[in-house]
Amino acid sequence: IHIFQACDNIKTTKNKLKIQHGSPVHCIIYLDNKVFVSLLNGDLIVYKRDQEGLWDTECPYTRTIGSPTSPITKMLAVAGKLWCGCQNQIYVVNPLAFNIETSFQVTPDTNRAVQCLVCSGQGVWVASQQSSKVMLFHAVTYEFLLEVSIAQAVSQKLQSADDIIRQHKAACLRITALLVCKDLLWVGTSAGVILTIPIPRITSTSTRGCLATPAVTGLPYGHTGHVRFLTSVEISGTAGTKVDAPRETAGERAGGYSVHDIHRRSSMAATTATMASRMLVISGGDGYEDFRSNAANEGAGRDDSTNHLLLWQV
Repeated sequence: IHIFQACDNIKTTKNKLKIQHGSPVHCIIYLDNKVFVSLLNGDLIVYKRDQEGLWDTECPYTRTIGSPTSPITKMLAVAGKLWCGCQNQIYVVNPLAFNIETSFQVTPDTNRAVQCLVCSGQGVWVASQQSSKVMLFHAVTYEFLLEVSIAQAVSQKLQSADDIIRQHKAACLRITALLVCKDLLWVGTSAGVILTIPIPRITSTSTRGCLATPAVTGLPYGHTGHVRFLTSVEISGTAGTKVDAPRETAGERAGGYSVHDIHRRSSMAATTATMASRMLVISGGDGYEDFRSNAANEGAGRDDSTNHLLLWQV
């Protein structure tokens, strides 16, 4: 793990600290003033601050959650807990005691590990490897609420594509990225098609069967190849309520905080822009595709292998 000062330019600044682990790093997440790191061997490493507020990188806590054949592939902070995707299981870890409070199965297929995890209010969306379906679980009761297939919506967007390409993309279709932005779930696929799903309202009493299956809408623009990632950023300098960035203190510039400045961060609190803010959703992937075009494009295939960023203002 390479650690940099957050205010430095990574391109021109050498890393401040390097931590060597005995196994490759899968995920890094910050929760409750701790940094959780999952390794390929199934270990969960926890870094905490010392009494002076500095990060203790010499003596981390280690807890074995998975195994070399079943490592933690995804982690997500949900309702004050740490959800760990381990093969086809979700382990819910207490971030204070580091014990596993409960676990549940995402899919009966042990060969389909958890690929994507995103949270929206009291719902958690999960996509497994090699799957074209996204599942919704309750963030507090852990109950399975509904399942949404994106296959038909993707097929509609590929109608104008060449028959061989369309058949190949349909046969290999899987979800590659998930993002929650405002009231929509954004879904990136191996076919390059990007879709949106309206997020249903989930309460503390929501159960399976009480939610209607939401409609899946394919966007007119996407990528020729896989959607590699989806992310969002707030547009600064616009009207609407914004979440102000925390001001940097002298202690932070020195790499530490005073003990009195350290507050427990709730994972239920909004850490991104509010609903009133203007946002940019960004997708990264191979090539650029206009799915509205029915006619053959003279430049088709020319930039298929070139990385593209697509931006939507929402």
